[in-house]
Amino acid sequence: MKNYILIIFSLILVSCGSETLEDKVNLAIETENTEKLKRLKRELKEQRKTLDNLSTQIQEALSDKGDQLSNYTLITAKRIQKDTFNHFFTLQGNVQTNQNILIYPEFSGELQKIYVKEGDVVQKGQILAEIDHGGLSDQIQELKTRTQLTKTIFERRKSLWKDSIGSEIQYLEAKTNYESSLSALNNLYEKYKKVKIKAPFSGTIDNIITDEGQIVAPGGMAIFRLVNLDKMYIETEVPENYLDDIKIGTPVEVRLGAINKTFKAQIDQMANYINPDNRKFMVKIHVPEHIENVKPNLIANVLINDYINPETIIVSENVLQETANGSQVTFTVKMQNDSVGKAIRTPIKAGKIYNGRVEVIEGLKENDIIAKEGGRTLRDQEDVIITTLEQ
Repeated sequence: MKNYILIIFSLILVSCGSETLEDKVNLAIETENTEKLKRLKRELKEQRKTLDNLSTQIQEALSDKGDQLSNYTLITAKRIQKDTFNHFFTLQGNVQTNQNILIYPEFSGELQKIYVKEGDVVQKGQILAEIDHGGLSDQIQELKTRTQLTKTIFERRKSLWKDSIGSEIQYLEAKTNYESSLSALNNLYEKYKKVKIKAPFSGTIDNIITDEGQIVAPGGMAIFRLVNLDKMYIETEVPENYLDDIKIGTPVEVRLGAINKTFKAQIDQMANYINPDNRKFMVKIHVPEHIENVKPNLIANVLINDYINPETIIVSENVLQETANGSQVTFTVKMQNDSVGKAIRTPIKAGKIYNGRVEVIEGLKENDIIAKEGGRTLRDQEDVIITTLEQ
């Protein structure tokens, strides 16, 4: 390199001399000095020869430099910094709701009137439909009159009995008749309540299963499906070997592929029972209310965050190589200047691996430079030129 610089310097000196020679030539032409022009011509010939020699030397120097650079391997590299490492494992779950039921009739008769339509939002206790009571109201009115009569007889017998008038048998018979009639009336009232089908909770009429005019009966066909989507949750089973890694509050990421939605949540409930058939336990994750279009039985992929290292060295999995004895190595770069350095074969101890990222326990430190592209073919102590250094 020193010779190369000297050659350039010589060329500069010659260039400066050629400028002086040009001035001399112009002056000789102006003064018509023939002898001086001949002498200057000889000088110019000598300088041209010198320039040709210098040009040859420069070309040779550049060729030598090119041969030298051809021994360097071009790579890209990255300066590593500490970061947070998260490890997840993935399970498949289903969206559920506790408020997803079929509503069945509790009274036999013709489905006389349906007051709602599919998609309607209803409130708890709202009347959804009514079954023909088949004269039950007339029976109630008749029994109500009879009950009033038995009550009057009972109260009179009771008053007479206090005054020691009449027999005890008459008093007890009147009491029994009244209580029996009152019980029968209350039973009819309870039965009549079942004529009106009411919403057991607030929600949406998802499906009307039975049409008006059909005969319905307890234990027969359902009339409605009522769903409340305000309190949805995801249920998934976790293998027992993860029992020590997760708890209530463990972060999760939920992906609902069918509706292209992803959200972060946490484990809200863990079962205290391990299923002996599959050695798994159940966990529940509540779905935020702002997530739209979530339906019961929708498939969910649940990524459970079972390990967090808040500050550690992390490298890409593709910069690691496995040796014959199973250990792992990477190549760091010992820099000699801004872009030139030597590749150093560096053993490392890896921790957990997730999604192409490797937690490094030993072997690397912050601000080390590791080889990326071109690094897999390097040899220890090989000369390298870094074309791109990622910070």
